[in-house]
Amino acid sequence: MIGVILWSSPAKEKAVIWCEDHGALAYLQGRENLFVETEWPEAGDLVELEIEMQADLRHARFVSIVGGNKRSELPSLLRDMGEKPEPARPVLRVISNREGEAQERPLRLAAAR
Repeated sequence: MIGVILWSSPAKEKAVIWCEDHGALAYLQGRENLFVETEWPEAGDLVELEIEMQADLRHARFVSIVGGNKRSELPSLLRDMGEKPEPARPVLRVISNREGEAQERPLRLAAAR
């Protein structure tokens, strides 16, 4: 399976992986679960992995980095794509004609900010 490292801590040897099957996130813990134990994956790395279910959690096994696919800016891109409030729409209100004017003139609309 292919996945992308969303969060990684080399000091704690832990990482969270989004998987291509759009299932639950997979958790990587310890260098013994890397295919090659030389380089710990960083956030944004594209990886190939196998999944093992334990106590309703997906654990990543045999994780290997797919070369040339580093995207260290991925976590900030995902944060920026989060739900953003819609910009406030202007509120329209009707301003009536002055009293005594002929009703032939249409009502004027003004946008409130």
